[in-house]
Amino acid sequence: MRRFAVIGLGNISQRHRKNLKLLYPESNVIALSARGNALTELPDNADFTVSGIAELIKLKPYFVIIASPASMHLQHAKTLMQAGIPCLIEKPLCINFLEAESLLKLSQQTLTPSAVGYCLRYMPAAKKMQELINKNVLGEIYNIIIEVGQYLPDWRQTIDYRDSVSAQQHLGGGALLELSHEFDYAQWLFGPLSVEHAALRSSKELNLDVEDLVDVIFSTKSGTQVHVHLDFLQQQPQRYCTIKGSNGRIHWDLLKSKVDVFLNYQQHQCLEFTDWEANDMYLDLIKDFESLCLGKEHNTVDLAQAADTLKLIDIIKKST
Repeated sequence: MRRFAVIGLGNISQRHRKNLKLLYPESNVIALSARGNALTELPDNADFTVSGIAELIKLKPYFVIIASPASMHLQHAKTLMQAGIPCLIEKPLCINFLEAESLLKLSQQTLTPSAVGYCLRYMPAAKKMQELINKNVLGEIYNIIIEVGQYLPDWRQTIDYRDSVSAQQHLGGGALLELSHEFDYAQWLFGPLSVEHAALRSSKELNLDVEDLVDVIFSTKSGTQVHVHLDFLQQQPQRYCTIKGSNGRIHWDLLKSKVDVFLNYQQHQCLEFTDWEANDMYLDLIKDFESLCLGKEHNTVDLAQAADTLKLIDIIKKST
């Protein structure tokens, strides 16, 4: 019987355990707390628990999903890679580029299959965006606006938002790391970005020791301006990407899984992916990672790409 494991006990860990059970109902799912503490209760969708990485390695899981706080990703992934156990690491890869570079070198030395969970790439609308950009339907791209705003106190209903990973700097919190999906897909769709200007702010509203407002202006290699806004403050959530070019514009609404195409002198085209559910991208992420482990064709985000995202974030921090 195959065994899988999930490190961490937060919301995303619960989702991963549930999805592993959906995909591999005949397998065992092992739960492990981020700090390796002994658990008094069996978490949902776990068959049993272990109290440390060493004990987990002895069980030889098929692969492990690392869903601990970002500040612990390095130690967890390093130990698993050295043991030859494939690991799917939740985003961000680590808390800075130096740590990411260390993991990247280790993965190249051990050749242990590894990937990072930037799951937005698995959205059907994201794939449609990539297709439209590759077809150059907009002609010359002039301007790109990317925005995500979500109210942090609404993220996790079971705990005080101030006690969450997102709110604590030493655990890898803050809008830059927690909402790094936007930097990942921006470079996936538009290529390498250069930081032109950045502003990081902490509002009085949430009283956090991390940034809850981020505004960055990038440029692409072709000179296109990319404006990115991230925040923890919008009580009416929004998440979108708008591209303007010589032939018109494209608007991608991530929350509605919809792409609107407005081409010059042509009828507006609305592409809605109504048969898709948010959990599908997490299921596809796991299935794609299994393809990587089996040596099959895959589209996983490798450690080099995830390290590039952290390098970009480090540059943003240093520029402010």
